[in-house]
Amino acid sequence: MMKQDPILDEIRRVRHQISAQFDHDPVKLVAHYMKLQERHRDRLVRPAKVANSIHPEMPEKKLSMEKEE
Repeated sequence: MMKQDPILDEIRRVRHQISAQFDHDPVKLVAHYMKLQERHRDRLVRPAKVANSIHPEMPEKKLSMEKEE
């Protein structure tokens, strides 16, 4: 059995309250979070390019399913 963590318990309680405000409907809940994200756009952080941040000496690989020539 996992040890109780009061911080995680509080986070889960608040998330459940927010979900209840939207009748536990995932579509309504995602719409709510999208509106919050748009409203607080200035607070969002864009992640760095993973390939360059982990291995700067390696060129980025193609992410498509096309074969390289």
